[in-house]
Amino acid sequence: MFLLIPVALAHVGLESPEPRYETDGFSANKSCPCGTGANDTLCSNAAERSDPNRDATRVTTYTAGETITISAHEVIGHSGRWRVAFDEDGADMSDFNSNILLDIEAPPGGAGNTGIGDLWEFVVTLPNTPCDNCTLQLIQVMNGNTVDLVPDPTGMSTYYQCADIAL
Repeated sequence: MFLLIPVALAHVGLESPEPRYETDGFSANKSCPCGTGANDTLCSNAAERSDPNRDATRVTTYTAGETITISAHEVIGHSGRWRVAFDEDGADMSDFNSNILLDIEAPPGGAGNTGIGDLWEFVVTLPNTPCDNCTLQLIQVMNGNTVDLVPDPTGMSTYYQCADIAL
């Protein structure tokens, strides 16, 4: 007899810093801009481009200007681009698009860049300005284009994760 136990993973699972939303094993975290909901919003209309649901119990504190390592698991391998962005006051797609900290290739397959299974690590330097209501956003655009940078994922098939932080 086999017992199936659900695993709490989505297609992209932010490990560190702590994610704003936990995943439930069924969610593909494709809702813009922070990955919650089952509607797979693509940021196509203005109402989808902001997420005000900051979780005060999940805030990670860093020093302004600090270089950090972000860790995430790519549970389902897709090719495209990884992008890390920052919003100094909230979680709005226009602010994320204006403050891109990293944009790198996501090659095909499910192997991460650490040599440890599907684990990815991204090293970024945080802005020098202190903030109490800032957000990091990790996205993976999974359109197969590993070359072109992602200035705005609007309308693209994308996985989203956010982390509430303070500097």
